[in-house]
Amino acid sequence: MLSITVRTVRPSEMDVAKDFIRSVFPHAMVQVTDDDTLLLAEFDGKLVGFAHIVDDGDRIVLQGIGVDKSMRGQGVGTVLLEHILDTLQDTERPIYLKVKVMNPAVDLYARYGFMLKKFDDVHVLVKKPNC
Repeated sequence: MLSITVRTVRPSEMDVAKDFIRSVFPHAMVQVTDDDTLLLAEFDGKLVGFAHIVDDGDRIVLQGIGVDKSMRGQGVGTVLLEHILDTLQDTERPIYLKVKVMNPAVDLYARYGFMLKKFDDVHVLVKKPNC
């Protein structure tokens, strides 16, 4: 397995992080507030993945998890998700993750206890506390 490190974005590198997110998801609007948590995954000093976490009071929202196209399928998303879940293991709030149903990462999320919920025409994966 690759030696991937995950760390929190420093304020001085926020623009670099947003540019990286746009490179992974070119059509996404990237809006990060000062209260959000942005994680970066690195391999050999290169950005290879990110996670955007929002504390929404009664729930945690994984606003986005993405991996550079050249690194997909190599465990980067798993490392990011495990880091997030380890950090949030003591939370008593549900964790929400909005995702397209055809996203290949849905199987990964399901292995970690996320279950598909449908809210009208929006599909959300939800992980209940201690699941």
